[in-house]
Amino acid sequence: MKILVGVVPDASGSDAMALAGVLSRSLGGDVLIAHVYAAPSAQSGKRKVDAEWVAYLRADAEAVVADAAGAAPRYGLTQFETAVHGHKSSGVGLDELAQRIGADMIVIGSAPGASNGRFLIGSTADQLLHGSHVPVAVAPAGYRRVHPDVLGRLVVAFQDTTESHKALEWAAEHRGDRRLTALTVLLRHRVMGSNLAFDGEGLVSRQLEEDARVALGAALRALDTDADSELTIGDDASSAMGRVQWHGDELLVLASGGSVLRRVFLGDMTYKLVRATPVPAIVLPRHT
Repeated sequence: MKILVGVVPDASGSDAMALAGVLSRSLGGDVLIAHVYAAPSAQSGKRKVDAEWVAYLRADAEAVVADAAGAAPRYGLTQFETAVHGHKSSGVGLDELAQRIGADMIVIGSAPGASNGRFLIGSTADQLLHGSHVPVAVAPAGYRRVHPDVLGRLVVAFQDTTESHKALEWAAEHRGDRRLTALTVLLRHRVMGSNLAFDGEGLVSRQLEEDARVALGAALRALDTDADSELTIGDDASSAMGRVQWHGDELLVLASGGSVLRRVFLGDMTYKLVRATPVPAIVLPRHT
């Protein structure tokens, strides 16, 4: 496995390296530390691009990578390669580099401004989470300070869709000796009105919960491996995820939403879970 970790000159770059170290030790694989600088495209028009400016941008990118390489041993990264890549869009550039080097996943940190333990989707993440050809792993803010040595559990967000079944198979293939949990998240939809409306809402919620438990059981039996299941309910994704007992050594595995392309594509629930998860998450391309 080859892990491409995208770094920037702030704390989120360190969070990404910490997650890359955990994934490398847990799943095995080589790490490449890279930074994408804002190079002009080949279709920039007739305007002449200042060669000295481009050279400066590249030199600055190389300095960013050099600083990251110097800090990498703090996160257990002692053997790795480095690279810089020019592209006008950082997310697209990382995906382009991943394809060029044959990377199996891309690891990034949060956008600035995220609360500790949460992931904020910025422009880079948005581009990758709506178009990467390989799985994208995201490190929550502050992960550099609380990361475990290795993963202890893979948790698959399960919705009884074809892509969720494939995500469960991916997790089973990569679990090693770790625990595997299939987690279904149900969100309540409050109905304002009479008591009869609330009674009806309760009946619907109980039926959805029963259907979800049946689907979870069937999925694990079909998987034919040692795994457990869990169901959590909340008024929103954050409250539902808050009811799950997390130990900090988990990786949340998420399937892409609807898209005809074999790429990462955030569906509505996946988007909510990426923002609500207190542990790192990895989003798989469709048909993985």
